[in-house]
Amino acid sequence: MRPKLLPRILLTLTLLTAGQALAQERVLYDSRLPFPEPRLTESERGRVQYFARQALALNAWGADNAEYCTDDFRIEGAAPGSFTAKGRAQMAYVYTQCDRRPGRLQGLVILEGLTIAAHYTFISHFYSMYALKDINRNGFTELVLNGGFTGQGNTEVWLDIVELGPVRRMLGRLNYEHLPQPYQDNCGAVESGGRWTSALIRVTPGPTPKYTWQQLTGNCGNEQVATKIGPVKPLKLTPAPTGWDKGPLK
Repeated sequence: MRPKLLPRILLTLTLLTAGQALAQERVLYDSRLPFPEPRLTESERGRVQYFARQALALNAWGADNAEYCTDDFRIEGAAPGSFTAKGRAQMAYVYTQCDRRPGRLQGLVILEGLTIAAHYTFISHFYSMYALKDINRNGFTELVLNGGFTGQGNTEVWLDIVELGPVRRMLGRLNYEHLPQPYQDNCGAVESGGRWTSALIRVTPGPTPKYTWQQLTGNCGNEQVATKIGPVKPLKLTPAPTGWDKGPLK
């Protein structure tokens, strides 16, 4: 009787293995999902604002950029994780100190309790941030930063996937130059018939993470429903330096 059971056992093991592999896959980006809103205490907000104001006072973004800067401080995103040291409870905050053109004066602060672990400054248009749970299995939490702008009724969005340890680097950047572009639409440029397209991006964690994407298309006015979903395609990300300046306080 046992030989007859063997095919069933092998089939069960195959299905379990496939199910486990599928369960490991995570959604890295889906424009249909709401961005996480940072929920902060006044103490957290005040601590990050202190570092942002000190950076401005010390010309972290350059005197020319700060000359006409007003205090538009706000925290765009916050996320827990172990960003600069393995196994440590840290919080990451991306902030805007000055909302100006051609780019906002922004920074990224990593706090461990009340102690600053890292501070970086840059000029960009980030408006959201969330954490990934160590997709390359090296003990450090990654961050996803969303940036974008709207001009003449067209919206463009880009995505930076960043790791601060053991080396500060960008695991990948997706925009109109480094396709697939995470999101774009012409909803403000046409009265009717406008369309949006986005990339549904997934990652399977591992020492070398594997990424896939699908193109989604939908109608303006209903950005949560895709009317067309493309096939799953492999996606290769190219690591690169972040280009951020080290903040003056750490």
